[in-house]
Amino acid sequence: MSGVTSRVSSAMRSAVDPAALRAAGAGSALLTALLLALNAADPTGLLAPGPVEGGLTVTAFLGASYLLRRGFLATWGLVVLAAVAGRFVGTVPQGEGPLTTAWATGFTGVYLGFLCWPAAIPAWIVTRRARPARGRPVPEFTLMAAFAAIGGLLVLGHSWWTHSPVGYAFGGGWWFFAPTPDAGVVGGVMGLVVFLAVVHLASARLAAGPGRFVGCWLACVCGGLFLGFAQTVTALFAYGPADALTTDLWPLFSLVIRMAVGVSYGAVIGLFAATATVLLPGRKRVVPALALAMALSPEATALAGPAISDAHGRQILLRGVGVNQLVDYWSGDSTKETVRPLTEADFGQMAAMGFSVVRLAVSWSLLEPVPGTLDAGYVARIRRAVDQAAAHDMVTVIDLHQDAWGRGVVAPMGTTCPIGTTPLTGGDGAPGWATPFDGSRRCAFLRRELAPVVSRAFTDFYADRDGVQSRLVATWGRLAREFATSTAVAGFELLNDPSLGETPPLTSSAALGRFYARAVASIRAAERAAGGHRHLIFFEPADLWSPWPGFARDPALVLTVKTDNLPIDPARAVALAARMAERYGTPLWTNAWGEGRLEAYAKAEDDALIGGAFWVWKRACGDPELFGAGAATAGNLMVVDCATGAEIAPSPSVTKVVSRAYPRAVPGRLASVSSDPERRHLRLTGTGGTGRCDLDVWAPGAARPAVTSSGISGVRFREVPGGWRISGCPAGDFTLELR
Repeated sequence: MSGVTSRVSSAMRSAVDPAALRAAGAGSALLTALLLALNAADPTGLLAPGPVEGGLTVTAFLGASYLLRRGFLATWGLVVLAAVAGRFVGTVPQGEGPLTTAWATGFTGVYLGFLCWPAAIPAWIVTRRARPARGRPVPEFTLMAAFAAIGGLLVLGHSWWTHSPVGYAFGGGWWFFAPTPDAGVVGGVMGLVVFLAVVHLASARLAAGPGRFVGCWLACVCGGLFLGFAQTVTALFAYGPADALTTDLWPLFSLVIRMAVGVSYGAVIGLFAATATVLLPGRKRVVPALALAMALSPEATALAGPAISDAHGRQILLRGVGVNQLVDYWSGDSTKETVRPLTEADFGQMAAMGFSVVRLAVSWSLLEPVPGTLDAGYVARIRRAVDQAAAHDMVTVIDLHQDAWGRGVVAPMGTTCPIGTTPLTGGDGAPGWATPFDGSRRCAFLRRELAPVVSRAFTDFYADRDGVQSRLVATWGRLAREFATSTAVAGFELLNDPSLGETPPLTSSAALGRFYARAVASIRAAERAAGGHRHLIFFEPADLWSPWPGFARDPALVLTVKTDNLPIDPARAVALAARMAERYGTPLWTNAWGEGRLEAYAKAEDDALIGGAFWVWKRACGDPELFGAGAATAGNLMVVDCATGAEIAPSPSVTKVVSRAYPRAVPGRLASVSSDPERRHLRLTGTGGTGRCDLDVWAPGAARPAVTSSGISGVRFREVPGGWRISGCPAGDFTLELR
């Protein structure tokens, strides 16, 4: 009897490891304290997990860290894995689906990994004298990870990897490590090899004892993290390390983004791989190379780079300016107007700068002040602006504008906010009836768009709470019907600067794609019903993510991005955006540029053969977007003296760039464009000239430019306000040079 008791006691002692239990408990207590501190420091609730998710994170960390019984690095990795698991469980009820939500959790994992590493210290203290010996790699871990990766690719499609948050920040070509057809055979195999090699090596440390399932899962997370790191380093050298390290913050953003997506990738793959490993009937030693052979897939055909074309098939560069003079801004000072009047003279001045397009910002709050009814007076104002632009030979892009959701998010008088935040000012965009008042905190943190009430508004919008999204979808259809037959409207921009909401970034990108798809369908149905024609539809990603590809199968979509608020070099910003447009299979257009580095952006725009809208034409002294209270002047292009109301002539350094020579329309396809604003020089080459005499080139200045050309006959000049319009008949390959 005593022998039996002794054996039971021995079994219990072996089953319970007091030292490991103490380390796991201490680490969990420290993690709890850190999460509480992070939540207090993050009033938005977007980064640190909330109470439910935090509790799940700590619980997962406690159990897994005890089961693994490993040192500092493994336990630190468990912080990341536990954060991913906690965020996943906490966001599944939001209805995006478990796989989409799991794929979206990497940002939380990397965020807590960066800040909560002290939680791993107790494990290091306990295991520092009894460091576990390196074990032998576990081939089935590697094999199952390979099968899960390839299976996910075949079943779900490659977009779940390549089109991740900030998809346009991911490179292309041979150095783009990703196990997908988009990377080609070389890139796909290299990415999979890097991922599986780390999984294989990590399995030696993480597979022992009762941590087999968690160990396999964590090994895959390690593989994903290292894959993101390898992508960043390789991309750094592909761009040139000196340029990348000295001109902007691109390497830092790239590292965080790629590692976050790598965590998501590893967590999703690892969950399936760990489950399959546990279900294996025994330890089967198979060579992972057999699975690697399956990764060889036909290289995706490169897209030719679609261009914006007009009804005659000419490639057009829509270059112009954004106009905010019809926007319904919140006012913080009743003595100052928030917008300046929009007049016929404005359009005459725009035309004299050579602009071919006006990006006309309009407000949902004025368009639909009462649910279900368009305001006829506001529609008439929009139509008048469109007609005035057309009278000066410019087309219009109607932009549904919003900043920080709407005017109704403003904090009530007397609002007190936590340290580090300030009472929220109002925005523009949504009407009051579409703005939720459900107790969300109205305090600004870093920027208005991160305020909890703004995040809640977008979360509700994406979920179509109370039918708010459906109302905007219907409104888009009604507005499109108003302009269905208009050739003066080039297209519709669905939503300016869409925000994140409270969901993880990738979850929000799926939700944004659903809204865009519904809006596109509503616009097309309205055009057909009115007997109109298909207009361009412009869609915009947010700062940190983009809608998933395939959200709408429509041949007239255009990806539009901003370059005026990115802390990276304009050339890189345009190049990355062009790469993303290539993956969407759409043309690219920039809807806001103008915050410094104008010459660099202009060169990037020419190199990419795209157009863009300078932001902004006129700004009022009461505009809430104006930086600095009590500013002496307001404006970006056309400046006003806030003391006298007098207009100040625009800076020559700005006008020479925005008014530089460029081809407005080309019969055929452009091959290159280069301009020198200082010397009024332009050189363009093209191919596929049709012989039609409808080449249209703008050149600024009073003096007629000298022209040399080849492949172009019948070159003619027409003097217009502000410059010259040059026409001709290109055929085949052609060149035009202005001096």
